[in-house]
Amino acid sequence: MSPAAESVAGDAVELTVDKQVGEGYGLARHDGRVVFVSGAIPGEQVRAELTQVKKRMAYARTTEVLQPSPHRVPDRRLAWGAAGVGGVEFAHVDLPHSRQLKTDAAAEQLARLGGLEDTGLSIAAAPSEQAAEAADPHAAATTAGTIWRTRVQLAVDAAGTPGMRAAGSHTVIPVDTVPLAAPVLNDLGLHTLRLPGLERIELTAAHTSGAVVLHTRPGAALDPGVVETVTARLGEQDGQWSLLHRISQPARRGGRGGSTAARNRGASSRLEVLTGTGEVTERLHLDTPGGTLERDFLLRADGFWQVHVDAAAVLAGQVVEAAAGASRVLDLYCGAGLLACAVGAAHDVPVTGLEGSPEAIAAARANAADLDADFGVARIDRLRELPAADVIVLDPPRAGAGPAVTEALTASGAERIVYVSCDAGTFARDARALTAGGFTLASCRGFDLFPLTAHAEFVSVFTR
Repeated sequence: MSPAAESVAGDAVELTVDKQVGEGYGLARHDGRVVFVSGAIPGEQVRAELTQVKKRMAYARTTEVLQPSPHRVPDRRLAWGAAGVGGVEFAHVDLPHSRQLKTDAAAEQLARLGGLEDTGLSIAAAPSEQAAEAADPHAAATTAGTIWRTRVQLAVDAAGTPGMRAAGSHTVIPVDTVPLAAPVLNDLGLHTLRLPGLERIELTAAHTSGAVVLHTRPGAALDPGVVETVTARLGEQDGQWSLLHRISQPARRGGRGGSTAARNRGASSRLEVLTGTGEVTERLHLDTPGGTLERDFLLRADGFWQVHVDAAAVLAGQVVEAAAGASRVLDLYCGAGLLACAVGAAHDVPVTGLEGSPEAIAAARANAADLDADFGVARIDRLRELPAADVIVLDPPRAGAGPAVTEALTASGAERIVYVSCDAGTFARDARALTAGGFTLASCRGFDLFPLTAHAEFVSVFTR
């Protein structure tokens, strides 16, 4: 059947959801089109509003559930006073089933994009969620998986009201509780204040410290009253807290014509410390075959660290296990040195780390001062030859490694690759390139380190 030409955005349709696909969407069909529908669970019949219609496909959002799944629970966002906010794609699904839906979607992507069949993939709960579900059978439908984020960004509207972005929109929705945030970040209560002149706020809860980074609107000065109010809130918290201001530097404008990148070349920003040190300390606690490993990591307040409260230990533990027997390890996209330091300390082997951020490399060097470690600044996708190592670890951003990096990996002398990924689709693409280059996928494990969202973490080992 050819697509119905009269279907337009805004139309109401009835759909039966066939299966789960990426980005939290259910897949249905209507009038010859594939429809990606949000807010639905496979097996359900729903009424939905078309939000975007193309020739062969459409997007829709659920407006009414006609035949619910037994795995449907009340939308958790309602209890948070956060109805309609984005980034909580499985707010309406019990937590164990959300992991199964993520497993199904990831397995489909690995097969379709990566040519990887029968991987045996399953996505496991993080320790915090395992404990919550074991302690209270009802927690899977209510509280489990709702307080894990140690890093949160609040948007601020033109009136100075903080909140979260609506799903698929730039609209700021005020919230009673910041969804998924660690309790200390909600205790700060910054989401309840009026903060004029700000565009967004970054909140960080580290091991014994925390930080708030204020971003002002373009052309706006930082309001002293805002600084005073936020400083007072930080003073009420336990531990050491820093307050910082991200100052945007105007872009250097080019002449008429040319690309946007060319016209805006030179845009930058700098970070001003208003109170505190401007740094946070994270702690890794890891049980290894050789004993307990405990290390502190110092990083800038805006530096990258794994978001879930359990993520650093879960991922470092997997990488340490996968790197057993290595004589030299290379860590690509090493950040502040979490994985390199964990492997180097656990196995007493030399490690090399490469990363594009000079600030992250400075932190990594300090964090690895007691190890046989060498860290350097490098654009990973521009490396034609990789430093010698028999095991290479990489944890690229969501966009994945890409062709240049996978080519360098296959050209290296490494016998083993440990690939940490937060996106099944880009990992599948890179996995296809690695297997075409002579590697074999030995294992692929998934971890639900973004509960109730569409995302997960994967740790995969390739050998040759």
